[in-house]
Amino acid sequence: MGLYGLLLTLLTPGLISAFRSTGEVGSSLVLPCVYPVTKDQSLACWGRGTCSNTGCNFPVASVNGSRVTWTKSGRYQINGDITNGELPLTITDVTLDDSGVYCCRVTIPNLGIDLKREIDVEIHHPMMPNNLIQGSVDDTLTLPCKYSADKGPREVCWGKGSCPISGCKNKILSTDGTSVTWAESSRYKLLGNMTTGDVSLTISGLTKDQEGTYCCRVRVPGFFNDIKKEIKLEIKDVNLVRASLKDKLVLPCSYNTDSGTKATCWGHGYCSLLSCPNKVLQSDGDQVTWRESKRYDLPGNLAKGDVSLTIDSATVDDGGVYCCKVKVFGAFNDIKKEIRVEIRDADHLTGRAGDTMTLPCKYNVSEGTSPMCWGRGPCPVSKCTNAIVWTDGDDVSWRESEKYRLTRDIKTGDVSLTIQGVTKEDEGMYCCRVRVPGLFNDKMKEITLEVEDDGLPKGKN
Repeated sequence: MGLYGLLLTLLTPGLISAFRSTGEVGSSLVLPCVYPVTKDQSLACWGRGTCSNTGCNFPVASVNGSRVTWTKSGRYQINGDITNGELPLTITDVTLDDSGVYCCRVTIPNLGIDLKREIDVEIHHPMMPNNLIQGSVDDTLTLPCKYSADKGPREVCWGKGSCPISGCKNKILSTDGTSVTWAESSRYKLLGNMTTGDVSLTISGLTKDQEGTYCCRVRVPGFFNDIKKEIKLEIKDVNLVRASLKDKLVLPCSYNTDSGTKATCWGHGYCSLLSCPNKVLQSDGDQVTWRESKRYDLPGNLAKGDVSLTIDSATVDDGGVYCCKVKVFGAFNDIKKEIRVEIRDADHLTGRAGDTMTLPCKYNVSEGTSPMCWGRGPCPVSKCTNAIVWTDGDDVSWRESEKYRLTRDIKTGDVSLTIQGVTKEDEGMYCCRVRVPGLFNDKMKEITLEVEDDGLPKGKN
């Protein structure tokens, strides 16, 4: 029978070979197609859509024997060796509209042969290169994702894990194009302007469990037209120490001294590559050699590697991240530990039902006013839980009801909250939070309000 006879016997009329190819907007894409060469004349075409009963739907290129007889435009080329059975279709400067199914069809009329190959094409949009976002436990971070909204807003979903062929795996949020229609929890929000294509995901209160790859998917009609963006999130584990004003803080840090004691430094800020930022104390391994003030000390047993830092009489300015760095010989071998300190200014007020109560809260405006909020409940990692008042720094921008007012001079930093006609329902903890740029720099004050009813104070829990 010979090789050609065997091939033609195996490639029966109507057989479809299915393949898949992906590309990126602006690049060139090559769709492969080969067929067995015979002495008989062949006809071939490339078209958009699935292979039909005859010819090619929406043709983009035609071949007669060994000659390309027609192409829809200069973007479509067949550059293979046709005499050797190669019919690869090259599409230059691809766009999202090039996504979909393509059909390569070869017929040999004299032999009754009709060979077909279908290729699914998926074009990705290079919104931004895949990137790495790093944060720390308890951070609020934004994972960037944008698209062109020239043709209107589009449905979007965010998922945990790599982008699948369709939809979002382990979905955590979805939109209808103009608003969020579902979110797995209140920790996931889209705070950008969705109508302009900003669908960046903001995650609050990060935990180590949220580390991994995230997928942003923008729905575009048509097969394989969706815009996709994958972002890898890495989360550093920062230890947390909470304290109240005037407390004595202990920030734990230790290392193994089997090979001897080592020089150590403490800084107020995240650990840098080579040093301690905003250094507050340093030791040579055996004793403290320098400290910013007497408030800082290493009272532990340095000979056993206990380099825990104590801070006397905590102030609001002591809040933030601290770095403990132990010097280890060799490049990048230093032992580093980061600890976040949260200082809370707590107070307690008692009033009677029907009173007008003022919950005091002030901050320094020497560097300008700052946005702030009041909320019900303890101060959370960021913003205010169950917010009742927001300001832009100069004026009240929102309040839950008219009973909540800031009657003092906001521009001088007096953001004390006045509650008119308090009732038993107003009893509980309140949070005053003043926004300060930088991670974990916000000024916070918690006030517990107790409302007496019928002359009897509420029992304390």
